[in-house]
Amino acid sequence: MAIEYSVPSPGHTEEDSDGGATLQAQANIAVQHWLADDPGATDGLTETVRVHIHLQELVRRADQAQRARQDAEHRDAALLTRHDPAGQRILGCVTGTVLVSLLVILDAIPLNWAAQAFGLDSGGTWLVTFILVVASIGAMLGFELTSRHPRRRALLTMVVAVSYLVLLGLRTQYLTTVAAESFPVALLQSAMLTAISAGLVLSGSAILSRTRSLSLTRSRAAARRARQATAEARAAQNTAADSLGRHIGGLRQILLPWALGSAAPQGVDRAQWFAALERAVHELFPYS
Repeated sequence: MAIEYSVPSPGHTEEDSDGGATLQAQANIAVQHWLADDPGATDGLTETVRVHIHLQELVRRADQAQRARQDAEHRDAALLTRHDPAGQRILGCVTGTVLVSLLVILDAIPLNWAAQAFGLDSGGTWLVTFILVVASIGAMLGFELTSRHPRRRALLTMVVAVSYLVLLGLRTQYLTTVAAESFPVALLQSAMLTAISAGLVLSGSAILSRTRSLSLTRSRAAARRARQATAEARAAQNTAADSLGRHIGGLRQILLPWALGSAAPQGVDRAQWFAALERAVHELFPYS
C-alpha cells in the first residue's frame, strides 16, 4: 500500500526545521518498513484507510450541507426582510389558510340569513349567499392588502361599513314584514347577525396579517430542513472521526512494542523517536 506524507509546516528555525525534518523523514521510512513487515499492522492500516476514506466523504457531504444551509438561510432572510420585516407573521401559509377557510364557512350562515331578506327562491338565495361570501373574502384580503396604505384602508372600511348597514336594514325589514317581529326585536337580531358577520371578517383579516406568504413559508421550511441536514451530517462526521481515532489508537498499540524493540537513530533519544513514529502514523490521516 502506497503511503504519502505531507511536508513539514513552517514556523521553526532553519536548524530545528532541518533536524526535525530529517528525524521525521527517518520515522516515515521506518513506519513504511514496519507496515510492510508486520501483517497485523498492514491489516490495521487497511481498515484505518477505509475509515479515513469514509470520513473524507462525510466531511465533503457536511461541507455541502453547510453551504446549502447558508444559501437557504440567506434566501429566507431576504424574503423575511421583504415580506415580514417586523417578524409578526407567525402562522404558516397552510395553517392561516385553514383558519380563514373555517371563518368563511362560519360566515356563510349569517350571510345566508341575510340573503333571505331579498325574497328570492332557494336557488337565488344561495346565489346571493355565494356573492356575499365572495365579498367577505374580498374584504379580508382587502384589509390585508391595504395594511400599509392608510387612505385606501379608510376607504375600504367605509365601503364595508356601508355594506353592513345595508344588510342590517334588509334583515330588519325582513324580520318585521315576513316574520312579523317588532321593530326593536328585529333590529336587535339583525344587529347581532351583522356584528357576527363583521367580527368573522375582521378575525379573518387579523389571521391573514399574521400568516406568512407561500414563498416565505417554503423558504422557512427549506432553511429548517437545511439546518437539520447539516446537523445530521456533522454528527455523522464526528462519529466517523471518533472511529478513525480508535483505529489510529489501535495502530499505535501495535506500533508501541515494535518501537520499543527498534533502535533509535544516532543522537536521538527513544522518547523523541517514538514521538516521531507516532507523528508518522498520524500524518497518514489528515482528518484524525
